[in-house]
Formats: sequence, C-alpha cells, structure tokens
Amino acid sequence: MKKSPYSPDEFMSGLYGKIKAEPYKNAVSYDDALKIGKSIKEKAKELFSLERLNSMATELKLVPVGKDLDYPDYTLKKYSVEILEGLNSLVYILEPKNVKGKTGGVVALCGHGYGVRQILNISKKGNKKHFNYIDNYQNNFAAEMAKRGCTVIAPELFGFGEARLSHDLWKPFYISSCDELSHHLLPYGLTTASVRIAQAIACGEILLKEKNVNPEKLGIMGISGGGLTALYASVIDEKFKKAVISGYVNTFGSSILSMWHCPDNYIPHILRTGEIYDFASSLAPRRLLIESGEKDKIFPIDASKKAHESIKRIYALMGAEENLIVDIFNGKHSVSGRKSFDFLSE
Repeated sequence: MKKSPYSPDEFMSGLYGKIKAEPYKNAVSYDDALKIGKSIKEKAKELFSLERLNSMATELKLVPVGKDLDYPDYTLKKYSVEILEGLNSLVYILEPKNVKGKTGGVVALCGHGYGVRQILNISKKGNKKHFNYIDNYQNNFAAEMAKRGCTVIAPELFGFGEARLSHDLWKPFYISSCDELSHHLLPYGLTTASVRIAQAIACGEILLKEKNVNPEKLGIMGISGGGLTALYASVIDEKFKKAVISGYVNTFGSSILSMWHCPDNYIPHILRTGEIYDFASSLAPRRLLIESGEKDKIFPIDASKKAHESIKRIYALMGAEENLIVDIFNGKHSVSGRKSFDFLSE
C-alpha cells in the first residue's frame, strides 16, 4: 500500500471520536432517558428537514392503477398517490382476507435491490411471480405480513425500481438512482432519506384512514436502507406503535464509515445528535424488534451487539425491557422473520 504524509486517513478516522455525540452517556434514570429521547426526536425532525417537506405535503388521494391481484390470503391493490407536490408515489396495499374486526397495519419498506416488488412477490408487469434475485434477502416480508392478517402498505421508495430517475429506468433493476438523488438534494438541505421518511409517514397516514386498521396496532418494518427509513420515521412520528428494524442497527463507526455504502446512508450532522443506537433508544418505551444477522458483512455483528446493549440499557431505565426484542439469527444481511412476523401481527 502506498503511503503519503498528506493522506487524510488519520484526520478522517479521528473525526468520529471528536464529533460523535453521546446523548445517553450520563443517563441514570427514567426521567433522564425520557428527556434525552424527546430531544433526539426534535433534532431528528431538523436533521431530515421534515418541516420543509411538510410544507410540500398534499391531501394523499389514492388513484387506482391497473388490476387488483387476488391471492388466497389477501388482495393486492396498486395505487398512485401524490406524497409531496410534484412527487407521485407508487404504493401497494395488501388487504387480508377472512379477518374479523380491525387488523394491524404495517408500513413495509424495501431495501436496495429491484424495488418494492422484491417484498411483494410480483413481476415487473404486476403479475404473480416468485423471485429469487440477490438471494431474495428481503424474504417477501410484505406478502408474509398480509398472509398473517395485517393490512400492509408498501411504497416504491424514492430512487428505487419505478421511482428511479427517467434516465436510469433502462438500466438493470438493481441499479438505483440513489447516487445522483443524494448528491443533488444536498444543496436544498435535503437528503434521499428525508424524502423516504416523508413517504413512510404518509403511508402510515394512509393506513390510518383505512377503516379496518387498528391505530393502536400500526407498525413499520424495513430492511437495510428500508431499515434506515423505518428507524428514523418511527423516531419522528409516534403514530408508529411498534417497529422492526432489520439489517441496520449497528454503529456508524463500524459500518457506514468503515466501508462502502450507498450515498443514501450519509446524513449531514447526524453524529452531532448521536449514534444509530441512540436514535433507536429514543423509541423507548414503544415496542421495538431488531434483527441482526451473525454473518452480515456490511453491518458487522460485533458492532450490532454493542448497539443492542446500549439500547437495552435505555429500555431498562424506562422500565420497558419487555418491549424490546433482539433477534440475532444465523444468517447474512437479510430479513429473518422468525420473531418479527409474529411481533407485527400480534
């Protein structure tokens, strides 16, 4: 390896220790944890420019697109909805069959891959089809939740699949528009994550308008980049009563800042508020389930375990240990489902 006295390696590695905030460092009581959690939630709204995006919010009118797909356990319906002024979003709503009374609601957020279809089990033309691209690491979790009796909404997240920039649509399915979108949003004080969080929150609002959804059972689940979106959306908006964060809870130092990640993971100023586990801790005492794969190479398990312990400490201070579930499973960067599917469908 070449060496130069002018390489910025040492400077860059030193920034983490100099700038990273430790908001819960001196928390020793319920009141401490509660106060710090509220502060993190307020700062999150600023980090992701939610007030700026809220000024562009629309009435959320669902416009049906194409034909419904009928499955043994649920019906899949496709809609277009203007989430922000000038930004139409494709969303799928999965309505379970043979369910009496109100159902739980789940906002399902896909990670990188070929878009929302990867969690729905449908082809590009909207037909029923089983996919196994990229090891099917997302485990069709939106469809699995509908099979378990939940009403599910799954958006095509900003920059993925059909929500890519026009000049990217001809490219292979796994190439997103994240790079260009992430860079071009920065001059506006926005990030790709900001827009996706706005999408997730809007999807929660849409579900709550469904007469058959119990607002006390509204959950959110995401894997990888979708896990990022699910975490910060649930931090910002308390309408989400429970959250599943899969393949994301770790430390910035050991994951996002230690290897290549998609640009959509980089949020200006976020370390001045705290680490990934600090944001997750701010969810206490709400219900939270974390999935971490022992063989996850991009969110290393040792750092995930460190994050888990930090979160457990705050949940304990809040007297809410029973509301936190950690599923460390023998797998790669993927959705487990062995605990999370039942957790969301309870």
